[in-house]
Amino acid sequence: MSPAPIGSLLLGSSNVDAMKSWYRQAFDTTENEGGAFEFGPVQLFIEEHSEISGPTAEPARSIINLDVDDCRAIEAQLNGAGVTWLRPVELMPFGLIGTVVDPDGNLIQVIQWGATEDGG
Repeated sequence: MSPAPIGSLLLGSSNVDAMKSWYRQAFDTTENEGGAFEFGPVQLFIEEHSEISGPTAEPARSIINLDVDDCRAIEAQLNGAGVTWLRPVELMPFGLIGTVVDPDGNLIQVIQWGATEDGG
């Protein structure tokens, strides 16, 4: 039996409106009819959760990695949205990577596998 694919992720928040607004602006996306942001085949839900209050206590525990075709273009888009960079986009042996922080302190990495310094 094959493992089931990941269909969705849930970010619990006590700050849902601000979080959704941030994701809309940062990634130029809107929610689908089910209330999720679609990142390829994976849906990202941001919902209130009774056991969540304030920012995340351990931001690096779960990191959302977004595979992008043009890291420099998404870097410019994110800069235009005024995001906070934990790790500015930089070249690593595997490609370009940068890490931003959402309003609850969750980490989102943008990765362009195999990229060169100029994004090629």
